[in-house]
Order: sequence, then C-alpha cells, then structure tokens
Amino acid sequence: MYADIMASVNVVITEVPVSKPKLRPLSSQVDRPTCWGQPVTVRCGCEQGTGVRYTWYKSTQLEDTLLHDSADIHLQCGTLDKDSDYYCTAHNDISSDRSDILSVQVLMPAESSCIYVINMEGQPIYDCVDRMSTTLASTSPPLTTCQATLKIHSDTINQSSQINQTDQHLFLSRSWTGLPLWYTLLRWVCFASLLIFLCIIIKCTKARPKRVKRRGRVRSKHHPHLVR
Repeated sequence: MYADIMASVNVVITEVPVSKPKLRPLSSQVDRPTCWGQPVTVRCGCEQGTGVRYTWYKSTQLEDTLLHDSADIHLQCGTLDKDSDYYCTAHNDISSDRSDILSVQVLMPAESSCIYVINMEGQPIYDCVDRMSTTLASTSPPLTTCQATLKIHSDTINQSSQINQTDQHLFLSRSWTGLPLWYTLLRWVCFASLLIFLCIIIKCTKARPKRVKRRGRVRSKHHPHLVR
C-alpha cells in the first residue's frame, strides 16, 4: 500500500510524418544563369520524414498535371515554351505535404539560347531586362521573299551606280601617264588641230604656183606679142 510500481516502456518509432518540402536550386542564381539560357535543376527536399517520396506537378488554372516521380526537376531550353508554375509533393505512408510554387517566366523561347526567369521562396529575385534589350537589338525580323528580292535588286542597282561613278571619276581624274585625263585629251586635240592647220597651209602653198602658171599660159595665148 502507498507504493508506485513502475515499468519501463521501449518506444520504437517506425514512421515519421513528412515536413513541408523546400525548394532549392543546385546551382547559384546570383549570376542569373537563366538569362543566358543555361539549364537549372531544382531539388525538392524535406527535413523530416521516413520513406519520403517526391512528385512534381505542373500547375495550371484548370488542373494540375503530373510530371514525374523524382526529387529533382530540370529546366532547360526546348522544354520551356510558356510561363508555368510548378510544385512538388512529399509523402509517405502516414502523411503528405506540398512545397511552395516554383514560378517560371519565359521571356524568349528557343531551342538553345532561350531567356527565362525563375522565382522561388528563399532565392534572389532578378530579371533579364538587360539581356532582352541586347538580344532584341542584335536580332532583326526575317525578310519575306518579296522583300529579300527587292533588297537584292536595290543593292545590285546601288553597287552598279557606285561602280559607274567610280569609273567616271577615274576616267576624268587619271590617265596612264599619271596626268589628269582631261588634260591629256586637250593636248591631243590641240596637236590634231595643229596638224590639220599645217596640212591646209601646205596645200594652199602648193596650189598657189599652179594658179600663177595657169594664168601665165592664158595670157600667152591671148597676147602672143607680149611674150615675144
């Protein structure tokens, strides 16, 4: 009487409920790798829980789509075509819980050099405005067939006109002797004119004695006494 009889109890915990899973990228986001289209792997993990299994879902306004059963999700160009939200669930045989939203904003979809931004709890918030501005400035919209034909035609006309102008300029500016071509042409014209003038003078000089002789013969015929 008036005594407490104690007995030891051995408690063995075989199942631990899962805690809320947290998301963390496996590479640093300080350098904004997604702005340059680099792939990013995000891991889902719980601090507590036994036999935890992870599942990734894609969240939309209509329904949530099962992606795969894994702790990691890989984000890369070619698979990201529009803005999307993702989350993971951690569950075991006695409990389950879901993580915060992983938001992905696709600024420029592409197969190899896309631009996207990820936003998750506990990670730095950034944007890719500078990357977008340089990318848009360096790229131009593709030309249609008609525009390309017109552009080639106009380029050909411009090149032809430039060549003609260049040839005319060279024709008027230089000759083979190193002097301006207009000066050379002027010299040749003067020389040809001088030759023509000399030929005319020589012909006139030769024709004058003949005329004198003819006049003498005519006088001798009409006035023979003058000749005697």
